Amino acid sequence: MPPTKRAKRNLTITITSSSNHHYQASASVETIINNDDLLTEILLCLPIKSLLKFKAVSKHWLSLISNPIFSHRLRLVRKLISGLFVRRFTLRVNNPEYEFINLESNPSRAPFKSLTFVNDSYGIKVLQSCNGLLLCSSSRAYQPRRIYYVYNPTNKQYTILPRLHVDRGIFRLIFGVNLAFDPSKSAHYKVICIEIYSSKTGPWRLSGGSFTAPSVINFRGGVFWNGAIHWVSTHGSSLYFDVDQEKLREMPMPPIPDEWEERRHQYFGESRGHLHLIEIYGPCTALFNVYEMKTDYSGWFVKYRVDLGGVTYVFPEMIRTYLDPEDLHYYGYSILCVVREENDDDSYLVLHLPKKAVRYNLKDRTFKKLHDVAPAGNQAEDESALQFRWFDAFQYTESLACV
Repeated sequence: MPPTKRAKRNLTITITSSSNHHYQASASVETIINNDDLLTEILLCLPIKSLLKFKAVSKHWLSLISNPIFSHRLRLVRKLISGLFVRRFTLRVNNPEYEFINLESNPSRAPFKSLTFVNDSYGIKVLQSCNGLLLCSSSRAYQPRRIYYVYNPTNKQYTILPRLHVDRGIFRLIFGVNLAFDPSKSAHYKVICIEIYSSKTGPWRLSGGSFTAPSVINFRGGVFWNGAIHWVSTHGSSLYFDVDQEKLREMPMPPIPDEWEERRHQYFGESRGHLHLIEIYGPCTALFNVYEMKTDYSGWFVKYRVDLGGVTYVFPEMIRTYLDPEDLHYYGYSILCVVREENDDDSYLVLHLPKKAVRYNLKDRTFKKLHDVAPAGNQAEDESALQFRWFDAFQYTESLACV
């Protein structure tokens, strides 16, 4: 809180940011209060939780912190991903629960265990995360009557999307609903599902044109990158939808090995402006490549080569000896996330092993345990059981974005 009286004395202000950098400035209190540029620089150094509280200091502070330009600058100086929400396996259809894998050096409380921001008797589940916002829906089984939400777990704001036109008066199957949000370009988001909803313009409207897509496209696993929503297929080319131009285009894919008829996706996701793909064929091997898409869509290239041999030595429970007692080249793990850091030497994978999550450095191949995963009810006796795949994991990024 600023002082109630504007003292004519010098004040030394020391601020410690979440990244443990120390900023020190010496100035008069009056200078700070009356200089928006200086005050903004100080606020940018504060943790998100402090900024949410400081909105209540005054209308002026509320205006500064709520300004989209401030949110954009804050995103540039903040670590992009703080953790992962992973949907726990359960036999219950309604009210799914989520485990939180903290990726920060200083662990913090999970933002939520289950979504309760509205009273939905069917429960609410996460469909997609995109730059700090979550696209959610009610968990009711009758899909055309689902309610869709956009939720910011940092500031607890949410909006209920209006009903889709395709829901009204006729049964039509909804193959996928996807969120597009780039806070570096706009404070507004779009939700794509044949129709388009914009937080700026409001109601749903039909997209630029109709299209025919093969049934092998996974429209439920859309990834927003490079201004477009991307979907992978198990055969042939995949697709992406340019959000601004409202055009559907083909996305090339790496070749499928000759002895295989379909793709074996193990991960598809975005991090720090990079689109990644991991495919593993044959027995679950400890050797695989992490592909990255070129920004001009001319093709994929191998960004990292991964060898999990050292991980299997420290965590032998990964080895699935019961699959082939004569050959130990079967491993139990799943890839939850590829995390790119500003310094590429610090980029890493988040791996799910039996009963744990592990951080694996993509450059020096070092690793450490991040999180213990409690087994789900009927898996309690199975030491090698895995609960999560990449489509169960949703990135958490602290954000001040309004929805």
